[in-house]
Amino acid sequence: MAKKQLQLVFIGFALLLTAHNVLSADEHMAEAVNVTILSSNLANGATIGKWELSALVEADNHCVLFDAGRYPDTVIHNARALNVDLSCVTDVVLSHFHFDHTTGLMPLVRTLRKQMLPLKGTFEALGVEFIEHAKPAEVVPGVWVTGTMECVYPEKNFPSTIKINIDNKWVEDHVPDSQALTVVTNKGHIVLLGYGHSGVGNALAHIRTKIKRAPIHALMSGLHLYAASDETLGWTADVLREIGVEHLMAGHCTGIEPLIRLRVGLNLNRRTAVVGAMGSRFVYGEGIKPTVIAM
Repeated sequence: MAKKQLQLVFIGFALLLTAHNVLSADEHMAEAVNVTILSSNLANGATIGKWELSALVEADNHCVLFDAGRYPDTVIHNARALNVDLSCVTDVVLSHFHFDHTTGLMPLVRTLRKQMLPLKGTFEALGVEFIEHAKPAEVVPGVWVTGTMECVYPEKNFPSTIKINIDNKWVEDHVPDSQALTVVTNKGHIVLLGYGHSGVGNALAHIRTKIKRAPIHALMSGLHLYAASDETLGWTADVLREIGVEHLMAGHCTGIEPLIRLRVGLNLNRRTAVVGAMGSRFVYGEGIKPTVIAM
């Protein structure tokens, strides 16, 4: 049996760039997709809600964990409460470097390794491989990471007081390395954003330009709009309506009121636009499966 490793997928500007080129996303389209929110702000029942994000993406026979949360036990606890088996995870995609998306990684790796120990005889070794992506890349069949975002819209979803030094020049940090993940299907993209620091409009434009020109079948996770002005929310709704978003399941840093504003602005309803609460799922072919608290 081939060697099986847990891969951690980042984006970067240098160092460990892989040899992936931007290939045609027509080569593989996922047929069975199930996205489960494992960590977010809103929760009920036996799950725990905190300021962090993690989601399990199941695409055909592959499992990818998108972000790892902030606290050492939240994702593990919630997965158990939801009866979600994480032992299928082979790849972890970290959307960006902020603590509420990355700090829970080491406890998760330890737990996954323990779950794999009974299968040790079938593996040559257990290990972790770090991969950085500066460009779009297919991490498993049908599942893509965006790499560095190109900004075509003037979105600023990160404090303008934060500056970074590039070529000995201090410039405003719009966090272009805040990447997204998309699952390509026959109905279009199923997109997950971590924090949307580069802007949700920019993320979707980047995905449709660099990966595949297709509809946005579903958009979920963090859009970083909780403190957005009425003007910004109206503008964002206009952009997303123009791009075309069929389902919206946004949580974490999105905010409750901004989600409702987007629902109205996109002409969606309580079945097609809900808060991405703990345990909420999106099932390809069936739509959003919200928890009671998110309905």
